[in-house]
Amino acid sequence: MMYNIRLTILIPIGYGREDKGNLWPALDTLARDCPERHAKPRVFPAEWRSSAGRRKTREEFLMFTKLAGAPARLGRNVIGLSVAGLIAAASGPAAAQEASSTIETADLGAVYALTGPVAIYSTTIQNALKMALEDVNGMDGPKLDIALEDDRSNKNDAINVYQKFIQRDQKLLIFGPLIGSQTFAAAPLAQRAGVPVMLTSVATPGVTDIGDYIFRTSVESATIIPSTVEAAVDKLGIETVAQIYTNDDQFSIGEYEAFDGALTENGVEILGVETIRTGDVDFSAQLTKIKSLDPDAIVISSQGEESVGLMTQARELGIDAVFLGGNAFNSSGVLKDAGEAMENAMSATPWFASQENEANLEFVKRYREMFDADPDWLAAQTYDAVMIVKQAVDAAGITPDDGVADARTKLRDALAAIETYDGVLGKIEFTDNGDPVVPGAVLQVKNGKHELVE
Repeated sequence: MMYNIRLTILIPIGYGREDKGNLWPALDTLARDCPERHAKPRVFPAEWRSSAGRRKTREEFLMFTKLAGAPARLGRNVIGLSVAGLIAAASGPAAAQEASSTIETADLGAVYALTGPVAIYSTTIQNALKMALEDVNGMDGPKLDIALEDDRSNKNDAINVYQKFIQRDQKLLIFGPLIGSQTFAAAPLAQRAGVPVMLTSVATPGVTDIGDYIFRTSVESATIIPSTVEAAVDKLGIETVAQIYTNDDQFSIGEYEAFDGALTENGVEILGVETIRTGDVDFSAQLTKIKSLDPDAIVISSQGEESVGLMTQARELGIDAVFLGGNAFNSSGVLKDAGEAMENAMSATPWFASQENEANLEFVKRYREMFDADPDWLAAQTYDAVMIVKQAVDAAGITPDDGVADARTKLRDALAAIETYDGVLGKIEFTDNGDPVVPGAVLQVKNGKHELVE
């Protein structure tokens, strides 16, 4: 008789082996006697509430094991024990055979800022998810199901959605969140739990250093920002600039530092630096100082909502300097909301609509047909991300008999094995850290539209 059992054992934080009576010896015996490929301990924090609503924290020890015979008695000191999923019993040699079929559907999650200050980016991401799902679910092999939830532009909400996806919903992979601060808060939970993460919009440096379960199709802005400065010097004759950046946002700080280095390297004089904070709406003090410096250009390193406010208020104050920016400038939402204030602005991008590759031309055509709008770089990165995950799901060979932990590990390994991908972004080459490298380009706003700077 063969059992396939998933055991969840809840152990209070601070308890050591000396506190557990016969629990730890029982677990040691279980892990030793079971075949190695079926005994996979994992430890990660689990949040829960008591019946009185008081918040507590425990360590959750997940062990997925295959046992011959009845499950072992683990002793009276087990705090919580659940036997879930598949307990299949049969007699004869057929019981030991592994199922050869793969799963019909991979159950995935996605968390993005659908409301709140950075929701300005999310429309094209949602559109790309919808479009990509239609495409992949028309292909052979397992289907993808993606549950989309809103983190309200808040890192605490991103953490809560991650915990729900990891623990309650048992998702095999999580897309998102949208920006770096949310990612640094939430993604470590997935790394500790062994859940793959695919980031489609986070350009902040260092997010893949969280661990080997973190992947992204979003290109780090620091790798393409130097192209913006070079184009501004060559095409616009920029000699002096003033910088302004959001000093409590990791993404904005990273872009500011990248611009600072590139400006110095290209011999551009930095006349002054001003700072703002996330959520600020009145920038008159900083912009008045910048106006007195009379720079050729103003370099903005901020998220979308703040970037729009800075550009529109600068024009209201009579500042006519050209704007240089990072990824926020590539957003169709920022372009729309900034309007005429953004005319002639320059930014580097990992993607542009007129890229001459077959996948991109088809993507742009279909996106315009489906949504009566132009895609942006976030849509392109998101679409490619779903396609890459589909390729990994197909390659992973996840079967109905695999426990959730094994399925997640198989999917992670399949993602790590993808070294290059030819998609909407063109040819993507992945570093050992899981970061994408693409050629990129520089865009300038002309007549309210992004145009490629040749």
